[in-house]
Amino acid sequence: MCYNIFVMILKKTSFLLALVGIFLSCSFVSAQSIPGIQDPLVVSVVPTNPRANQTTFISIQSYSTDIDRALITWSVDGKEVASGVGLKEFSVMAGPLGSTKIVDVAVSTVGTGILETAVVIRPADVGLLWEADTYTPPFYQGKALHSYNGSFKVIALPELYASNGVKIDSKDLLYTWKKNGEVQGSASGYGRNTFMGSQTSYLREGEDISVEVSSPRESIIASNSILVIPTTPEILFYENSPLYGIVYEKALSNSFKLTNEEISIIAEPVFFSVKGRGDSALTYAWTLNNATLPDFANKSEITLRRANNEAGRANVQVISQHLKKVLQGGKNSLSISYE
Repeated sequence: MCYNIFVMILKKTSFLLALVGIFLSCSFVSAQSIPGIQDPLVVSVVPTNPRANQTTFISIQSYSTDIDRALITWSVDGKEVASGVGLKEFSVMAGPLGSTKIVDVAVSTVGTGILETAVVIRPADVGLLWEADTYTPPFYQGKALHSYNGSFKVIALPELYASNGVKIDSKDLLYTWKKNGEVQGSASGYGRNTFMGSQTSYLREGEDISVEVSSPRESIIASNSILVIPTTPEILFYENSPLYGIVYEKALSNSFKLTNEEISIIAEPVFFSVKGRGDSALTYAWTLNNATLPDFANKSEITLRRANNEAGRANVQVISQHLKKVLQGGKNSLSISYE
């Protein structure tokens, strides 16, 4: 075909124009076969970064040829799994961490021939743990929760494996941290698997922290996110026994029966950003039957004695406030009966 065009043009114009005609005509005919000009098959994978044993959906489309009438064959690790006319979607379950699955797709078109592409599925994962800077008393059965005005730390635990199945060291991975959708450049980088954050808005439910962990050399990515929700601090009461010391094994309930002549009560600040109940940033205000007890101001312990061996009931309350964090305050009350 190129030769015929050359002859026709040569009869009508100069030799230079004939050469231009040859170039344009031949380029047009072979344009679809030139690598890098246009990918005949466009592949979509959902999720883009699958986790272990997660179902992965693969679809193909083409902007250069009609594949709706083409015979499409899907194979996994060299074994044909599905085939059909216009079968443009396929699903496969990712393997365990460290595994690799190769999904091949062959499209037999009417005029273009056979088009082929492949998708490599290498599952990866990253776990997220968060820690608060708040205090909990000894033997407290629970996690220290993030409190209003407090700070927290998020730790990434990546599970990324090289093509040879060996786990990649966490310090060799690239971490990109985001807080409420905004990239935190100062916290991101190689080996930066820890993020330090704090509450920046009181209009949100919590702070949305996400991380993308990647190995550019291995072309593998994992991502995850976590919502750190603040809570309100509280006060717990414990008995300070002269025989056993502070009974941290069991907090006092809201109603307590006094069997001895006196009792010493400890107020423990739970989920405050302090080192302990004696922190100088904390204030304590005690009341007994709604009357202020100035002798126990800013003290975390109070001692109550039964007067004249009479029966009765007393209501004790304490309010604690953090001096530097205005949203960290708590209170508790205790009703003591004695006979």
